[in-house]
Formats: sequence, C-alpha cells, structure tokens
Amino acid sequence: MKNAGEPGTATETAWEPGTAVFDKGSQMVGVVHEQRGTRLTLKRPSGLRWHTRAVAVRPANDREKIQLAALLKHNRNVRGLASLRGGR
Repeated sequence: MKNAGEPGTATETAWEPGTAVFDKGSQMVGVVHEQRGTRLTLKRPSGLRWHTRAVAVRPANDREKIQLAALLKHNRNVRGLASLRGGR
C-alpha cells in the first residue's frame, strides 16, 4: 500500500493486486483484484467479488491471512469433490 499526503489522510491510496486486505464495511477479508481510482474490487477464494472504497480497507493481519488460506483450501476441496461426482 502506498499512501501519499499527510498522516491520517487517504488522498492517494494504491493497493497492489493480490494484496490480502480486510474490508471494514463488509467485515470480510479478501484479496485486491483491481483498483480504479478510489474504488477497489475485492475477491474471495469462493469467487465472490465486491466493490468498496480504498480508504475502507486495511492490510490483513496474520489471523485474517490464515482465514483466507483456509477458505482457499476448503474451496479447492469442495471443487475437487464436485468434479469427482460429476457436478459443476
């Protein structure tokens, strides 16, 4: 994350795609998919995407990163089982 301007202001907050963040508005952890100006598109391992403001997110802490890794593992397992059964 890069923040230009005075401390405590978010005049230019740039998030790198692939960065794990916590969205304060939705109370969910996700990964930055893309940023357009001050709007971010976040994504979860399940494929869920949502839009939020760049100033409404903070870097994910270690616990939240572990949560993302667990969601990714779970989602891979579910998709693997579905392909074995002929679903999805």
